[in-house]
Amino acid sequence: MTEVRDPVHGYVKLEGLALEIANTPQMQRLRWIKQLGLANLVYPGANHTRFEHSLGAYHMAFHLTDHLGLDEDDRLLVGAAALLHDVGHGPLSHATESALAPFLRTEHESVIEILKKGELGEVLDRHGLKPTDIQSFIHGQGKGQIVSGEIDVDRMDYLIRDAHYTGVAYGVIDRLRLLQKMTLHQGQLAVEAGGVQAATSLLISRLLMHPAVYYHHVCRISECMISSGIRRMIEDGISSAAKVKEMDDIQLFTALEIADGYPAEMASRIRSRKLFKRAVYVDLESLEPSLQRVSEKIIAQEIAAEAGMDPGSILVDNPPLPDSSEGNFPALVGEETRPLRMVSPLVSILERAQRATWRFGVYAPAELRDDVAKAARRCLNLKKSTVQHTFSDIHNDYL
Repeated sequence: MTEVRDPVHGYVKLEGLALEIANTPQMQRLRWIKQLGLANLVYPGANHTRFEHSLGAYHMAFHLTDHLGLDEDDRLLVGAAALLHDVGHGPLSHATESALAPFLRTEHESVIEILKKGELGEVLDRHGLKPTDIQSFIHGQGKGQIVSGEIDVDRMDYLIRDAHYTGVAYGVIDRLRLLQKMTLHQGQLAVEAGGVQAATSLLISRLLMHPAVYYHHVCRISECMISSGIRRMIEDGISSAAKVKEMDDIQLFTALEIADGYPAEMASRIRSRKLFKRAVYVDLESLEPSLQRVSEKIIAQEIAAEAGMDPGSILVDNPPLPDSSEGNFPALVGEETRPLRMVSPLVSILERAQRATWRFGVYAPAELRDDVAKAARRCLNLKKSTVQHTFSDIHNDYL
């Protein structure tokens, strides 16, 4: 048995299957992939990795399966799934997903091929675990809802961990209360009535962490920049999307620099923090609904043509609408379950509030920002006042 000192959970115990999985090259690669991608450009302490988050998710899964009284086979599967749920992440975690998605058509949760091969495949085979079973648990099927569901150990850990390393206090949740009040009702994970407040606090934390950390404008700008560099590198045939996804953070920046030209420029700008600026940054109500269905590349090309600029100087950020599925999580009231939103009035309010945190952005180098803003207003049919108010804090790239 090995005990790993974790700054969030204290000592995380690894033994048997868990220890063997953690020591495989596939898992050790996660030591070199930042949990929050490029968020350290905003919060310098945000240098924690997917590896430590995976250990944290495993630690919480270990205690929750014990509390739920699962049999040994299910505990092994849940533990393996919690430990391996992020093994398919590309470099910089979510920051590169949008760049790779058009070429690979797979998500980071789809890890079946990784589970079958190499040292990791040998470990799982030696313990009699099927990659298909672990994959199904990672996708939240059966007892896998402990790992991947509306309220799961993955989310519990990353909220606490991300808050710890960024210094943002919004991610503090009562995880001990929540774990103690989780139950299985007719095979479905649910929260008992006494844990509704703890579950609601998790959803509040997630709502507050989104604009403060995950969707902070500097994070979005830097992610758009790195994605643009990666796409150009792939389109120019310098590297394949499959190879990029297998890289860690260090390897990615090396590849971008070797590629030269536009990819190298994006990497250099990020390294030296010479980031693009917000030319347009507006909420959902300020946009034509049809724009949600138009690709970012087409919008950028139209703005570039209007401004008479190289399309590479204009980045469009049109993120997906917020997911509000957490309100469906079952709360056990008496002998029946009800959606959490029906038990806690705050949850339904939170679901509406999530849409208010969404932002559409057009980004450009500082010296081109004003011209791009004018062109974007014309192309997107935005009122001048709608765009101007977003400049009020543009001088402050950190907060």
